[in-house]
Amino acid sequence: MTPRQETVYKWGLYALVTLLCCAVQGAVLQYVSVLGVFPFLYPILAAVLATLEGPFPGAVYALALGLVCDLTISAPIPCFYTLVFPLAGMLAGGLARRVLSSGFLSALATSSAAFVLTGLFHGLIFALSSRPAWRSVFSVCGRELAVSIPLVLPVFFLFRVVWRKCLDDPVRRG
Repeated sequence: MTPRQETVYKWGLYALVTLLCCAVQGAVLQYVSVLGVFPFLYPILAAVLATLEGPFPGAVYALALGLVCDLTISAPIPCFYTLVFPLAGMLAGGLARRVLSSGFLSALATSSAAFVLTGLFHGLIFALSSRPAWRSVFSVCGRELAVSIPLVLPVFFLFRVVWRKCLDDPVRRG
C-alpha cells in the first residue's frame, strides 16, 4: 500500500470505531442513569485518539467529532462541541507527547482533562448567560466524569488495536 492508502485505511478504521462508539452511546448509554447522569463517550473519544495520534491529528479528529455531536445532540450554544473538542484534542495530544507516555494511564488522564475542559466551558456559558444554576454544572461534570471514566478502557483498547494494526502492518514493513 502507498502511504496515502495506509492513511485512508487507518482513518477509515478509526471512523468505524467511532461509529460503533456513537451507536453504543445513542442506543445503550443514553438510557443508563447513574448518579443522575448518563455516561458520555464523546470527550473520551476525542482525548484517547489524540493521545495515540498526537495534537494535530487529534484536533482534526475532534473537530469532526464535534461537528457530529453538534448535529446530533443538544448543547448550550450552537457549535459548542465543535469549539471545545478540538481544544481537548490538542490538549490531550500535547500532554501525551510532552508530559505523559501514550499508554492507558495517559488516556485516563487526558480523558479526565477533556471532561474538565468541557465542564469549564459549560460553566462559563451558563455563568455568562446569567442562568441561576451555573454552579450545578460543575457538580454534573464531576458526576459525569465519575460515571464515564471506566469507559476509557474499552475505547482505549479499540483505538489501540487500530493504531497497532496500522503500525505493525506487514505490507507497510515490506
